[in-house]
Amino acid sequence: MIRYYYLFILLIIGCNLKNNQDNKSSNDLKFDALSSDKTGVYFNNSLRSDSDMNIIEYLYYYNGGGVGIGDINNDGFDDIYFSGNEVRDELYLNQGNMVFKNITESAGLDSEGYWSNGVSMADVNNDGLIDIYVSTVSDYKNLKGHNRLYINNGDLTFTEKSKEVGLDFKGFGTHASFFDYDNDGDLDVYLLNHTVHTPRNYGSSEKRKERDNKSGDRLYENLLDEGVLNFTEVTSKAGIYSSALGYGLAIATVDVNNDGYVDIYVGNDFHENDYLYLNNGDKTFSEVSKERLSHTSRFTMGVDIADINSDQIQDIFTLDMMPYKADIFMKSGGEDSDKVSQIKKDYGYNEQLARNHMQLGTEQGVFKEVALASRTYASDWSWSVLLEDFDNDNDTDIFITNGIYKRPNDLDFINFQSNVLYDNYGAEEEDKLEKDLIGEMPMLKLSNTVFLQDNPLEFIMLGELNGIPPSYSNGAAVSDLDNDGDLDIVSNNINDEAQILENKSEKLNRSFVQFNVLNKYGSNAIGAKVIIFSGEKEITREITNARGFASTSSPRVHFGLDDLKSIDSVHVKWLNGNYKKYSGLKTNQIHQINPINLGKTQEENITKNKHFEMNPLGFKHIENSYLDYEREPLMPERLSIEGPAYVGADFNGDGLKDIFIGGARQQSSQLLIQKSDGSFESLKNRIFSQDALFEDVDADAFDFDLDGDLDIYVMSGGNEFVDGDSNLMDRLYINDGKGKFNKFPANLPSTNGGSISSSDFNDDKFPDLFIGSRSIPGGYGLSPTSVIVKSSPESDAYFEAIAQAPLGMVTDSKFADLNDDGILDLVVVGDWMPVTVLIGEGEDSFSNQTTNYGLGNTAGFWNTVEIVDLNDDGKLDIIAGNSGLNHKWHASESSPVVVYLDDFDENSSLDPIIFYSFFGDQVPFASRDKLVSSLPYLKKKFLKYNDFVNAKDIVSLTERNKIFETKSVVEMRSMAFMQGEENKFISLPLPKELQLSTIEDFYVDNDKIYYVGNFSGYVSELGPSYSNPGGVLTGFDGDTYSSHRSLMLPINFEGRHIDKVNNDTFIIIGNNNNSYLFKSN
Repeated sequence: MIRYYYLFILLIIGCNLKNNQDNKSSNDLKFDALSSDKTGVYFNNSLRSDSDMNIIEYLYYYNGGGVGIGDINNDGFDDIYFSGNEVRDELYLNQGNMVFKNITESAGLDSEGYWSNGVSMADVNNDGLIDIYVSTVSDYKNLKGHNRLYINNGDLTFTEKSKEVGLDFKGFGTHASFFDYDNDGDLDVYLLNHTVHTPRNYGSSEKRKERDNKSGDRLYENLLDEGVLNFTEVTSKAGIYSSALGYGLAIATVDVNNDGYVDIYVGNDFHENDYLYLNNGDKTFSEVSKERLSHTSRFTMGVDIADINSDQIQDIFTLDMMPYKADIFMKSGGEDSDKVSQIKKDYGYNEQLARNHMQLGTEQGVFKEVALASRTYASDWSWSVLLEDFDNDNDTDIFITNGIYKRPNDLDFINFQSNVLYDNYGAEEEDKLEKDLIGEMPMLKLSNTVFLQDNPLEFIMLGELNGIPPSYSNGAAVSDLDNDGDLDIVSNNINDEAQILENKSEKLNRSFVQFNVLNKYGSNAIGAKVIIFSGEKEITREITNARGFASTSSPRVHFGLDDLKSIDSVHVKWLNGNYKKYSGLKTNQIHQINPINLGKTQEENITKNKHFEMNPLGFKHIENSYLDYEREPLMPERLSIEGPAYVGADFNGDGLKDIFIGGARQQSSQLLIQKSDGSFESLKNRIFSQDALFEDVDADAFDFDLDGDLDIYVMSGGNEFVDGDSNLMDRLYINDGKGKFNKFPANLPSTNGGSISSSDFNDDKFPDLFIGSRSIPGGYGLSPTSVIVKSSPESDAYFEAIAQAPLGMVTDSKFADLNDDGILDLVVVGDWMPVTVLIGEGEDSFSNQTTNYGLGNTAGFWNTVEIVDLNDDGKLDIIAGNSGLNHKWHASESSPVVVYLDDFDENSSLDPIIFYSFFGDQVPFASRDKLVSSLPYLKKKFLKYNDFVNAKDIVSLTERNKIFETKSVVEMRSMAFMQGEENKFISLPLPKELQLSTIEDFYVDNDKIYYVGNFSGYVSELGPSYSNPGGVLTGFDGDTYSSHRSLMLPINFEGRHIDKVNNDTFIIIGNNNNSYLFKSN
């Protein structure tokens, strides 16, 4: 068993927040942790010290138990069921005023000897009474038994009938969710199970097509509509995976795409994907996680689904175990290495990141992951998540349970166990070895976490609520237990009494409304939706079963209303298509909704984005395989995958814009000629094929030889070569006027190219150039020399440098007359540099006026820049695309991201060491292991990871006071810079939608701004930026844009360029992907 435990350890090791001075504070949300003497609830999920089981024998030994909440006797007060692992389950009857009575024995609930996990409460036989289903771990080691179904007899007693109805599953049960998968009026059930570590669990993702009798998930159809309560398994024919790959820990059954059929989300631990099953409406499901989710949590442990941002589309929140305290984070296992991550992808697994995920649903049906932007991505070792309005302010908040009794991902412990002298333990001493190993695992109680939603998708973290002691909390459920209008929370704790948290938000005097929605049998109408309309706000809630982790919350629907005193209308939709509208319902009451005098639901008029019709261009850019971090392990991003080059111009003189697209290394560039019908035809050019060994990173078109047609200058780059390599030489292709090109025989610059821009800034009719360099290969962070050149046809060199400087790691540039003096100026952007303004002063001279123009404090990771008059005031403004806020790094002048550049270990290579703010603490971006691997001399200083937590600045890390060069970033947002008086620019953040990913290019078309984004090249510690491939802004009023539309591109599409090619047609150029043409209707 121990060797499989080591596999578990290897899986783990491979493995600017608002504060309480903001608009809200901890005073807005007050919970009281009620004592057991007050409540009468003494349940304690204690694990026996003399048990034969432990985390080595059973990897989920410390996962804890669940909570079930429901009104078992229909008296209007919700009752509570707790599941126990090595103790008996207990059922408590709510007697009002937060007092409960233990009725376990009198109710006939016998769980002696069972390892109980998840608790589900639902009326499975449509008799109007809530039944109880408990998932069990059995047929493993000394664990016996089966899943149990307790049928409610209506007299506060229950009869166990799992075998009678076909639900006595034996295996590794985690939880169950009851839902009506076929809309026939009875509740079917999904059994969520988990595997245990064996060699069968590793290998290709193709193994998920195999079936495992104990570990595989199950779907059962309820045949009650045929006259008898009986469940028949339909797993395979419904398209549900049932393999030993599934480490199922969380399940939610919700209609995520609003088509009237309930879908399934399964959260899997370890390497297996999370599953998103869309209900096809014909008793089958399609698993679409790869198509709909850009990435998921890596160790998914809890899930809840609700409309977080009030756009009437369901959102998904999943939990992982990233700490939010720096001293824990710096000594805990986290992300896979980039190498391991790629191996998993090669084996067919989706992108996974070891942090919480907030997946925002869209009208396109895909999800945008925004946990980094909302700063909800870290809450430590988290189990149960509940999405509800806890402070009744009309916004959805987040409650999360935390803690594990022993922390097996502590890196000092992992290092200890890897160095244990196992030969000193004989075969008969395995028990002693296990106890010694477990004894070295750290123990740390943590407070449960609340994220209060302040503004849309802006949350305040209340990590340690007053009066709530730290605990090892697992399952949790929510209910208004005392019917006072706010939601209380019940948690199941390991080796401690269960917590009942009484919400005291009623003291805020905010309004609420609650609904008990019933079906025709008098049961809770699971799957029904309640939509309330009040003023301009529309809020949707769906009645669901399983939520969080191993738990079931109250089916009563709760809405916080803030200061609203009335509701315009309430719409209720049942799964069978019935529909009812209510008006004039009072607030601050609990309403019972019965299915009488119903109409039929009108066909959903879900507005799909019909403004854009995407058509593949026929050219696919394919990046060559090169991993930058193998040469530069401390760099945070891959500079080798930023292409392709693009330029749109009329190359054959027919008045139509044609397209040049540069190829990656070993891919020929393409020239596409536009035809009169708007289509494009590839025009073969032998010289492009001959130069396929170059990586084309940027291009520009201008008439170099003044013969009346446009020639092409192509920059080379890619980061895989050494500085000055011949493969980095730029190229100039001369046009014969018909779109045929020949290479111009001149020695052009050989740098890792970043940006090329042309103009005639000296009015001599010859094109002049800015040649911006991206980086010094092998020297990430250093500023290469960029150069401004003028054409000198009489000179043998053809170009004469008039200015050169190490401006930064340049990505884009534009010439324009910013100050309206008749002389062209230059704006340059890039990484670790501000939006830089070089003012033309005539006589081939430029002056850096960045600070004087108000842009001195704009250092960012800029990708693109455009110069345009946005507000029609006659002055040119600047828009610039940055990395955005959906990023692990948030930066400001007071809390910058800093890179220290030096040869710290004196081995003649540069070491870029980055520090950033991690929830208020400055921490090194690179892990202790990565730093020690790059700088071996640090190993002696940081023998233990616990020592490493003290490395909070560059001096304590390296013991160096003098650094060769230091750079800072203070701005991560994509911005508009509006030109004001005296040429001073005023910063204006672009709308939130544009802060959800990197922005790579803009195209301004009158009053519209089209843009594309996304970037996959960040190292695994940051994860890809995949939450906004492109869109269009309209309605600028001088301060913001009133409208945003998505371009409906694939969620993982990486846009690099967008351009208008004729009156109504645009082109989008993708990196390592297709390119698209679309019309804007």
